[in-house]
Amino acid sequence: MRRLTTLAAALALAAVMIPGHALTPPVPPAKGVMPIAPLLPPQVRIWSPQARLAIQLEKADVFTEVVGHAARTRVELVLRNPNDQVLEGELQFPLREGQVATGFALDMGHEMRPAVPVEKAKGQQVFEDVTRTRVDPALLEVTQGNNYKLRVYPIPGRGTRRVVLDISENLGRSGRGKVMGASFELPLEFAGEVGQLDVDLRLADVPLSSIHLEASGLPANDVQTQQRTGWSQVQIHRSHHRGAALLKVDLPARSDTVVAASTVDSRSMFYAEVPMVQRAMPRPAPRSIALQWDASGSGATRDHDRELALLDAYFKAVRNVDVQLNVVRDAAEPARRFAVKDGRWDELRRALNGVAYDGATNFAALVAVPKVDLAFVFSDGLGNWGAHAQPGDKVPTYAVSAASSVDARRLAGLSQRSGGEWLDLLHVDAAAAVKSLTSQRVRLAGIRGAGASQLVARMPQVGESFVAVAGQVARWPARVTLDFVLPDGQASSQVVDIQAPRETSPARADLVPIQWASMRIAELEEDYDAHRAEIRRVGKQFGLVTRETSLIVLDAINDYVRYEIEPPMAMRAEYERLMAYGNRQVQDQRTAHLEGVVSRFKEQVAWWQRDYPKGGLPREEAADRKEALGRLQERDARSRRSDDVADATARAAVPMPPPPPVMAPAPAVAPAMAEAAQMRTRAAGNAAPADLAKKEAAADKPDTTTSSIQLTKWAPDSAYARRLREAPRDQVYQRYLDERPDFVNSTAFFLDAADVLFDKGLPELGLRVLSNLAEMNLENRHILRVLGYRLLQARQAELAIPVFQEVKRLSPNEPQSWRDLGLAHADAKQWQDAVDQLWEVVSRPWDGRFPDIDLTALAELNSVAARAQLLGQPVRTQGFDQRLMRNLPLDLRIVLSWDADNTDIDLWVVDPNGEKAFYGHRFTRQGGRVSQDVTGGYGPEEFSLRRAKPGHYTVQAQFYGHRQQIVSPATNLMMRLTTGFGTAQQKEELTTVRLDGPSAMVTVGGFDVAPQP
Repeated sequence: MRRLTTLAAALALAAVMIPGHALTPPVPPAKGVMPIAPLLPPQVRIWSPQARLAIQLEKADVFTEVVGHAARTRVELVLRNPNDQVLEGELQFPLREGQVATGFALDMGHEMRPAVPVEKAKGQQVFEDVTRTRVDPALLEVTQGNNYKLRVYPIPGRGTRRVVLDISENLGRSGRGKVMGASFELPLEFAGEVGQLDVDLRLADVPLSSIHLEASGLPANDVQTQQRTGWSQVQIHRSHHRGAALLKVDLPARSDTVVAASTVDSRSMFYAEVPMVQRAMPRPAPRSIALQWDASGSGATRDHDRELALLDAYFKAVRNVDVQLNVVRDAAEPARRFAVKDGRWDELRRALNGVAYDGATNFAALVAVPKVDLAFVFSDGLGNWGAHAQPGDKVPTYAVSAASSVDARRLAGLSQRSGGEWLDLLHVDAAAAVKSLTSQRVRLAGIRGAGASQLVARMPQVGESFVAVAGQVARWPARVTLDFVLPDGQASSQVVDIQAPRETSPARADLVPIQWASMRIAELEEDYDAHRAEIRRVGKQFGLVTRETSLIVLDAINDYVRYEIEPPMAMRAEYERLMAYGNRQVQDQRTAHLEGVVSRFKEQVAWWQRDYPKGGLPREEAADRKEALGRLQERDARSRRSDDVADATARAAVPMPPPPPVMAPAPAVAPAMAEAAQMRTRAAGNAAPADLAKKEAAADKPDTTTSSIQLTKWAPDSAYARRLREAPRDQVYQRYLDERPDFVNSTAFFLDAADVLFDKGLPELGLRVLSNLAEMNLENRHILRVLGYRLLQARQAELAIPVFQEVKRLSPNEPQSWRDLGLAHADAKQWQDAVDQLWEVVSRPWDGRFPDIDLTALAELNSVAARAQLLGQPVRTQGFDQRLMRNLPLDLRIVLSWDADNTDIDLWVVDPNGEKAFYGHRFTRQGGRVSQDVTGGYGPEEFSLRRAKPGHYTVQAQFYGHRQQIVSPATNLMMRLTTGFGTAQQKEELTTVRLDGPSAMVTVGGFDVAPQP
């Protein structure tokens, strides 16, 4: 019972609270959580540590219209929050293949404001920006595969919100009778009470007498049916609905062609379902097959009983075959070979039953099929590790899934390109699947149109008997011809005539273009990376939620203007008037930003060139400074608490920075290590030019201080961590697997376990365990950042690069995304890619809550360019502003970054004088410099010291506080501690540490600087 389980997931929005680190594996409900109905897919999670009482669903209205095998459903929900606090709400739910979210609306005052399409990354940025300023946004986006996420803010304490969701879908098969018709299922099971439930189902061109209706769990007098002219109607009206219920309608199989057409805004389109000739021939029995088995962490949620039942039935059918088993997680295990004789496969079954499901999904390794006669890929298709790659099509490949959350389009594309099929075992039984595996069927060879273009088609799933085809119409009547290849190689054609539409209902008029757009996007997403731009264009044009587009609702017209998002039609005129005033400011902002960077860089050069005393602090000065710092910290703490809301409001008043500026090419000059005389501070007064040049050359010469880095080993004190540390080397992974089921939600568990495995000299298992973070909470950039940082710490820059590329795709409007990727390229010695990414951080204007990140990235850019030059691999910097191209080597450098937004972590450094450098005391006596305080999330905060006084330097971090509306159990930070920065002697250590809450303090490590001989 799965066809509309995701609609029930939407109805279960009654507990729509979820923190930012919601995770993919199923979890038992926590306190304050409405448990999810058993009919819902296990991937749907709705929970919140903050919600003491479950959110109540006061009212649910469901309206559906069905045309042929296509349906469009609108769900309207009224939610009541019985808690006192205001919360952000988030619902994650999968839609099955053929379903797509096509719209939503949110109550704004006394009106329902419809969502508008926006590029996905921009929508995410806008939602978080406006949430930060305490206004009312809502965002609907798709993550991986067909998994959706709806975010609403705020759901007021003791108040209500009203949300409308639109879902279009292709119906499944009923299975009643010899020829399958369509089936519509609506689960109506809730763990709590629904105040008022109303359902209205309309079936176009279907006589009421021909349908089979089941309403299990519902009193007969609550269900009414009526025959209308041209359609049938089923209605449900219930008050105080509780318990399990299911509405199921089986429609008769149709042997005629169903055609629907519409004209909206001068755009004419059609959608048709064409019966296909049902012919099949036996497939020659294979001598060898490849069994590609996805053993990633998400594989544990697949229905393995169904998978093994299919293999059992198949081996009994083919009797004898050689099997090559390839188990794949983040990497492929060595292949194992098995012989199936007389249908017996006991040894292979034992091997599959013994598989440990752990780690990420390396889809490229999963589909690297060896030379065999036939291949089976058992997977959910949700690749999340390593480089993206499309498989070849030399071996007929059947993709098999048995999970509710799958990337169906990827699996279908993989199969169809190779001449196989995608088998969804939640929808197809073993007998039907074996029949497909052992048969050759009719194939669609092409589509031709007369008066119709932009044609797309969807081949039938197992058990279906029709081809769906859609397109755009240039003139009426139009004709479409479908060309088939029969199993014996013969050609066959079928013609569809399309007439101009008569008057139709608004729902049907919307359904036709949505069907075309959905089918076109499904076709493009078979190779998502190659077609991202077109997916984005189609999604925006038709208002669909895709992997490239989201739907968003904003509070005020100024929000739409600020972010350049076209509002709903009712607000369009005012939007265009206001936009005419704003466009003139864009180029001025870009120019002003770069000039500001140049000005601040000059100040930094002046600091770098100055000589600072290296003696100890005079006693009286030390006492006075200590007392002053104490007063400063106390006053600053009060100020920061009172300014939490004020600074967010002030940021909201500042216009959003525009897209990256297009830099005018600057004339090429010498590389970064060359002199840039115009940047020097004129500290030499009236010195002769020759003397000044000598002084500047000496200033740029790297120092030769001998320094070492010590890291404080961070060892969590949890029971599982102690148990893993105490385990012998050959038993630690088994102990990890034993603990794993209790911690599938916990990023901390996987990070800690990976640390133990690395420490015990098991790097491959450490990487496998670490890769689980890629399986958690699809497309959560915060978790991915932690994963990337930890991979860099493990010296796995090549693996970190695709992780940070995904982070940048998810959040290109956060400068940290570009900087993290640039540093990963630098760690991989990919110098040009590194400086290109870092230049984006330098040259683009960013949100004001990220001060000095441009100067931090500029220092790293110049350091990378200098090291590449020293290695004889110079980088191209001609497109950069040459006023900024100067390397400033340092004895010591520390950079602190963290994974949480709206969170304030402070960097503290105590030097041999006992002097503390931090946000409130940025410049020390001996020349230490701390960047500006970052209170709005992610960092970085930077400590720089050109010439280090001999002695010990202690490095600490403090979790000051956060302003999040969602609760994260901990914040992960990463520190880069560097000696000889920007020189050939540069050495660097990376470490990641977890802070559990405000006021937490940790000593990360330090430096020992030896006296010069």
